[in-house]
Amino acid sequence: MKLLTILFFSFYSIFAQTNVQETQIIDGVVHKRIVNQSDTLVINILKVDIKRPDLTIRAVKANELLGTKETTSQMFERYRLSGFDVIAAINADFFEADGEVVSNMISNGEIVKAVKFSDSPFNELTNSQLAVDNNDNLFIDQFVYSGNLILPNGISEEINRVNSKPDSNSIVLYNRFQGKITPDLPKDWFVVDFVMFPLSSTGDTLIYLTNGKTTFRNFEVPKDGLVLSANNKYGHYLDREIQVGDTIKIVNEFSPKIRNLKSLVGGWPVLVKDGQNMIRRNHSLEGVTEKFSENRHPRSGIGFSADKNTFYMITIDGRQQSSRGMTLLEFANLMITEGIYYGLNLDGGGSTTMVINGKVVNNPSDATGERLVGNSLLIIRE
Repeated sequence: MKLLTILFFSFYSIFAQTNVQETQIIDGVVHKRIVNQSDTLVINILKVDIKRPDLTIRAVKANELLGTKETTSQMFERYRLSGFDVIAAINADFFEADGEVVSNMISNGEIVKAVKFSDSPFNELTNSQLAVDNNDNLFIDQFVYSGNLILPNGISEEINRVNSKPDSNSIVLYNRFQGKITPDLPKDWFVVDFVMFPLSSTGDTLIYLTNGKTTFRNFEVPKDGLVLSANNKYGHYLDREIQVGDTIKIVNEFSPKIRNLKSLVGGWPVLVKDGQNMIRRNHSLEGVTEKFSENRHPRSGIGFSADKNTFYMITIDGRQQSSRGMTLLEFANLMITEGIYYGLNLDGGGSTTMVINGKVVNNPSDATGERLVGNSLLIIRE
């Protein structure tokens, strides 16, 4: 599609020479590019009218697997080749060396990962996350997983994690995002796995039929079902309570409670809340370190307007002569200036990438080019 440039201007002042170009990508989506030559900044902003019925946000996991990585443009292209009309993409959450994201994640209504506490080494609680429901309503908060298993006798037991290595004496769920088999666990643990296939669902309550039961390790995870895994005291307990053929209820919820979550993706930290610069209020918000906050780096972030009608994706190039990057304080100020009322910092540095119509529009800072990352956010036209 030919891009329509709707605004281009330059202005000069004593302090800065700035070029601003706004380009309409499609109806409801505008790309704004800011090049400040004297202050050495290159900024890309995508503004999306998310209340249009033909536009939606989707969180996408690299290769649809918890422990793998892809570039943001590879995720864009993979979805495009699958038949989706993908308009744009931005890299998203912080991730481990193997690509596992550190926070909760939901993709198209399916849980990719769910934990009570993030795996971030800097934050003892949980990182902030962007949530999108089925009506494309937007939320930023510190979401905590709250899952429950309802046994055939009606007793409810806590589910501790989804697709994440368990602690001792816990209950965990594994679905297709985990991969082919359940993860390695200590050899001295007693582990029992139940293979379950969906029967029906009502809201956040899913009803499953127990199809198999095993104490073998590294058990196969069905693509269209899940494995309920319990270890040690919970392993012995559920081994007695659940039999093949039993019907089990699973309730997957997050606190604060928002029904019908379509996408959930983490970041760190929240930068703007109720139109206020949160970094100005607290430089160590969510365990942010001074080096991470006050040094200038490439940055990625998302946000939305006060009326929640406009969704923003932002990248700041950095670590290069043409663009120095930003501190978190500067990044939050930029968000507020652009009209963001709630804003969240995403993984930055060499991960910072924005793709529009299949083209990387920013300049990633790694010498090797675009970095492999754990997940991305896509804008899709339906």
